[in-house]
Amino acid sequence: MFAYVLNFLDRTNIALAKTRLDVDLGISAAAFGFGAGLFFIAYCVLEIPSNLMLHKFGARRWISRIVISWGAISTLTMFVQGETSFYIMRFLLGVAEAGFYPGMLFYFTLWFAARDRAVAVGMLLVAPQVATVFGSPLGGAIMTLDGALGLYGWQWLLLLEGIPTVLFGFFLWFYLPNGPKDARWLTGDEKEALLAKTTVAGEEKHSVRQALASVFSSGVLLSIAVIYFVTQLCVYGITFFMPSIVEASGVSGTFAIGAISGLPAVGALIGVLIYPRLFRKYANPIRFVAVAMVGAAVSTFVAANSGHVVSLIALAVMQFFVTGTAPILWSVAMSRISGVQSAAGLAMINSIGLLGGFFGPNLFGIAESRTGDPSSAIGLLTIAAIVALGIVVLLRQLLRRTPPVTTVAAVVAKKSNTDTTTARS
Repeated sequence: MFAYVLNFLDRTNIALAKTRLDVDLGISAAAFGFGAGLFFIAYCVLEIPSNLMLHKFGARRWISRIVISWGAISTLTMFVQGETSFYIMRFLLGVAEAGFYPGMLFYFTLWFAARDRAVAVGMLLVAPQVATVFGSPLGGAIMTLDGALGLYGWQWLLLLEGIPTVLFGFFLWFYLPNGPKDARWLTGDEKEALLAKTTVAGEEKHSVRQALASVFSSGVLLSIAVIYFVTQLCVYGITFFMPSIVEASGVSGTFAIGAISGLPAVGALIGVLIYPRLFRKYANPIRFVAVAMVGAAVSTFVAANSGHVVSLIALAVMQFFVTGTAPILWSVAMSRISGVQSAAGLAMINSIGLLGGFFGPNLFGIAESRTGDPSSAIGLLTIAAIVALGIVVLLRQLLRRTPPVTTVAAVVAKKSNTDTTTARS
């Protein structure tokens, strides 16, 4: 979770610098949106290879490598001189980070039983919301150092939030276990119990080629990826342009802009804590995802057609739904794949989904360049949510044809129940 807090800070802190980059370096809104989106192109292209490497080399080595390299590149971004160097550094940041989030999701399949994964992923997703709620005012405060030691405020921001990431990467190298077998705090019986709940019974060993073929031909996984794309389109379009939207409403001062910009993330924080727990209790993924898409469509429509205060509240509601439903989507995907297939499948979903991270900032950047209003693209998110609702209907049919995988613990429990029934007879 702490690594993900640092991840989100380093990925999105550039949003606070958007206005100053225009003033200090001449980077326009459209160029900023394109540069912000380039990160996701690199990230998406390398997602699957990175997750396959994690499966091969283990979580400790690979996740540590990712954290150290992205922290270093985020810090070095403070030396950009214009649009071209900004594009290059954002692209390299995507290369460095590729595989981090799906790698963590794959890591979770080693630790949590299927019924607990939505809640576990929800807890993980607390991290970016904390990073947004507290990171925005923190970043705004750091930018008040503008001019100190001859550095711009946004340079201080990248420096002071990048160095801790590198240091934490080295910490992970020494302390992150590859899985339950390597956990020093578990007894032998506890390790066996965990492995029984997470290991798939009679798991079919796939080659990398077979795993890739199976996940790219899976209607369930592709449908989940499209829905996830829409959620990320909403999240990142708002995240990267929220400071500009707040500033355009008449708010001044970097600290105030940063603090208000973080408010919609409160809705996301509530969503990832409550929505997955309701799902674990009622266990109806289609209903929960459908309600989330309807909620996203209504809230973005309200945000696009209301005053500043109501719009801010509506965007928080939108964040509640689109972020709260993500753990449910991941839980459903995890329940249908295992082993190297999980590594490839989770990365594939994230790759397609995070293209929304490319199109979202670009959509908002182009809209602002044409209209002068940084919030002018919000209404388009309503259409995207309605399209996603149609995909949910398709996913409902596909899930009926694709049963979840069975764990060793489930097989043992079923055999025990059968033996008990036979004995009673």
